[in-house]
Amino acid sequence: MRTTSSRGAVALLLAAAGAAAIGSAPAAAAEDRGGARIALRRCAPRDGSDRTRCGTVAVPLDRSGAVPGAVRLRVRVVPSRTRRASGTVIALAGGPGQAATPLAPAMAEILGAVARSRRVVTFDQRGTGRSGRLACAALDRARTNRAITAAVGDCARRIGPRRVAYTSSASVDDIEAVRAALGVERVALYAVSYGTKVAVSYAARYPHRVSRLVLDSVVPPEGSDPFMRSTIVSMRRVLRAICKGGACRFTRDPAADLHAVGRRLARGPIRGVRYDGRGRGRRVSVTQARLFSLLLAGDFDPLTRAALPAALSAAARGDAAPLARLVGQPSGEAGLDDRHDSHALFIATTCEDGGVPWPTGTPVEQRPGAFARELAAVPAAELAPFGHATLRALGIDYCRTWPESPIEQPPVAPLPDVPALLLAGEEDVRTPREDAAALAARLPRATLVTVPHTGHSVLGAETGRCAGRALRRFFGGGRVRDCRSGGRRLLDVVRPLPSRFGALRPASGTPGRAGRTVTAVAATFGAIASDLMSEIYARLLAGDFGVLSGEPVRSGGLRGGSVELNGKGFVLRRYSAVPGVTISGTIRVDLDRGALRVGGRSAARGTLRFGPRAVTGRLGGRAVRIPVGALGSATLSSAVAAPAIPAPSALAAAARERARALAPDGAPTLPAASFPGLPTAPEPAAVDR
Repeated sequence: MRTTSSRGAVALLLAAAGAAAIGSAPAAAAEDRGGARIALRRCAPRDGSDRTRCGTVAVPLDRSGAVPGAVRLRVRVVPSRTRRASGTVIALAGGPGQAATPLAPAMAEILGAVARSRRVVTFDQRGTGRSGRLACAALDRARTNRAITAAVGDCARRIGPRRVAYTSSASVDDIEAVRAALGVERVALYAVSYGTKVAVSYAARYPHRVSRLVLDSVVPPEGSDPFMRSTIVSMRRVLRAICKGGACRFTRDPAADLHAVGRRLARGPIRGVRYDGRGRGRRVSVTQARLFSLLLAGDFDPLTRAALPAALSAAARGDAAPLARLVGQPSGEAGLDDRHDSHALFIATTCEDGGVPWPTGTPVEQRPGAFARELAAVPAAELAPFGHATLRALGIDYCRTWPESPIEQPPVAPLPDVPALLLAGEEDVRTPREDAAALAARLPRATLVTVPHTGHSVLGAETGRCAGRALRRFFGGGRVRDCRSGGRRLLDVVRPLPSRFGALRPASGTPGRAGRTVTAVAATFGAIASDLMSEIYARLLAGDFGVLSGEPVRSGGLRGGSVELNGKGFVLRRYSAVPGVTISGTIRVDLDRGALRVGGRSAARGTLRFGPRAVTGRLGGRAVRIPVGALGSATLSSAVAAPAIPAPSALAAAARERARALAPDGAPTLPAASFPGLPTAPEPAAVDR
């Protein structure tokens, strides 16, 4: 039961082989030997830059005939760039519940060279997008476990007998209908997350129709373990992967920190405060369930992954502020797009497919007791550092009010003997490498590639070229190698800030409280840079592109106050990153002019003035001089230029396409090569240990 985010680059899917070209005429048609036919016309007739073609394929709602009706599957085709396509790619979306056609051009860009000579075909899974999207308003509004449980039962009643038609098995036969309507003998499948389950099931049912499989972020064909044991086991490995190469010298073992925090949370919540962009504090309660959700959100959000080791290390040593800030921030994981995707379809498919935490066929009224027994039977060691109560709090039994329906049986072994490339993000806990390795061992001709520095949806998220190179070699018949290196990390691991003013070492040449205050000021400027960069990146990931046109960017401080970056400069209002030290004032964008007031109960108070080469002033009556470089000025100034720093083209392409799909008519979309890669904040001040 993995979800795939619909924001930006993290929810993308597809692959290629075997078909005829799509012509450049306004309409084109394909026909197979059985007479099935699809007419393809321009998706956007008034947009000359949109080369994609759209059409529909009508399929039975229920192929058993028990429930009458039909579904018109929306199909979108991205033509190859060559005169004649050498193959066809069918892309399968994640979710379940994500509509694929809005992302078709971004999918083609993610495939890169593979898509240049092959046409890329997507279609909205039945119940999503323009393929008869299912909608249940109460489910869309539900935010608590209790509300979700009630909404699930209500949604089932509203859908009625049709709910049996929205299984993965039905989607498998829909792929076959689309293939036949396109008039191609064989296709390659490229799928991400939940789509990999459908792809493997299709290849098992129609092996003679599949030339190749590319499975990105693997969900087992039987579906995910409802108790998420492979996810929990992988968390320790992923934290160590984030810290490899000496990236986390502040801790001996981030996995041990996770366990220490988990044990602490078993006794009760950790409480802290998160400050927003206007300096307003909001109390945050960190529980085991919220920590679990944070680790899961990191699959999609490199900001969260970069900050996790330091936050866990601080919490394990008694400083709750960094972890409370992470838990309290808006999630980096996007939900479904309400215009195209479907929460109702997610529930219908998940509950009908049988991925539930009780035995198949359990009556509705017996499910609470059955769930309790099944959960109690899971050894505590398999859930550590979380407990049985955490899984109950996560609401993994949300299908308990869904009426009993026929349950799809998983594909039987042996699985199809077709070439298969499996891609796993080294830092993905949602669909961990362990699940991909288990499936690779069952496929006769499988190659598993693990990509470093990458979370969920490998081809859409990798910062290097390893996965893309593996994809090209796989289609070209060359030898595919695992990734020993996968480019540099998009965001360097965040280093912890001092938790006590008294632990700071005085700056060289300035003893006592004044020297410690200088050290605190330097650490604070590193935090300001990191905070602003994180806010810019988070806004872009959320589809808010106003930052690219100069809208102000605001961030709260770790310990209080706020900072704003606008067209004139940096405005600090009692910004605090080190306990007992606040900074207020304004600095010009070019950093050559500005005045700051240093205050707080621990600081040597005074005023600092910026000059071209140094910051000078008096703290606690003592004259101080701080070289601009010591304040991380290069990092700070880079906050202004960050939107011009290109990130992986796949990220930018997906963000542009999502923006185009969601933006109102006439609204600007993300320009090319403007997704930011974030610079690294300077090393925080030295701390006496």
